[in-house]
Amino acid sequence: MPTIDADAHVIESDATWDYLEGPDRRFRPIPDEVENNGRTQSFWIIDGRLVPGRDNVGKDTPQEARELADIERRLKHMDELGVDIQVLYPTLFLRPITKRPDAELALCRAYNRWLADIWHKGKGRLRWAVQLPLLSMDESLEELRWAKDNGACAVFMRGLETHFPIHNPYFFPLYAEAERLGMPIGIHSGIGNFDVVDAFGPEDTFRGAKLMVIGAVHALIMHGVPARFPKLRFGAIEVTSQWVPYMLKDLRMRWQRMRQRLPEGQEPAQDLFRADQLYVACQTDDDLDYVLQYAGEDNIMIGSDYGHADTASEIAALQHLRSSGKVEARVIDKILSANPARFYAID
Repeated sequence: MPTIDADAHVIESDATWDYLEGPDRRFRPIPDEVENNGRTQSFWIIDGRLVPGRDNVGKDTPQEARELADIERRLKHMDELGVDIQVLYPTLFLRPITKRPDAELALCRAYNRWLADIWHKGKGRLRWAVQLPLLSMDESLEELRWAKDNGACAVFMRGLETHFPIHNPYFFPLYAEAERLGMPIGIHSGIGNFDVVDAFGPEDTFRGAKLMVIGAVHALIMHGVPARFPKLRFGAIEVTSQWVPYMLKDLRMRWQRMRQRLPEGQEPAQDLFRADQLYVACQTDDDLDYVLQYAGEDNIMIGSDYGHADTASEIAALQHLRSSGKVEARVIDKILSANPARFYAID
């Protein structure tokens, strides 16, 4: 089976916005730089607001590869890292970009068509998660169907989207269509609400970007969303796996108190990860022996965070896992191949 990097990134560039068409060109993001305490910070100007994302660049990856300006260079680097397939997540969209539905739709369409073009040129090795204009649900469903036909293998979501937590019924039409298409929901580190981003500030990414995902997974389970869509897979991406035992313990304690009030036949499943099709992307420094006791060995994946320069970036993550000696070789094979292949429905 192929070795799959479950969380790699692309860095948006001016070339991304060349896919804007017609009147949508008025929404083209403008690159800008700001001096702050002697440090130059790079932004996009979108809808009159400075939006970060251009600085999260891993220096251990070649620029032309991380921006996918040179697809052959990216594939060659993947060969050097022992990676057969990467699943690409965005960088700019890890945060909200606009409050205007028309601007969001235009930018999402341009990004998706850029990724589709990359997929067409990538020899089947560069799969991607679709970025949906979630302020417009009808357009999101149309974009989802288009992306499925053009190499997308997941739906990118953040722990909080638009004005709603992701267990809100507003998203049920999306979940139903994703379930029908066999596309999982990749809940990636990030946040999609300006008010929360502004409240936490730009430096508090742990609470805003990481813990929001963990809380979202907890809420999905508590509100019965996976049970409502039993063939839909949910994955927690770029938040490590160390929290899994704590979450499961907390859920079971809550269910013990709720048991008297639960209708017959609605008791919680003993194996939540298999029953609810929940997946988690780990990091190589996780205590995997401990985590695997709770999550099982069939629902853990690993991602390198390729292209970024943050706490989750492990450019040689897949090689490190093989040489770590932390878990059995057969389990490592599942983490690197079988599990992400099943989550992303990659043959």
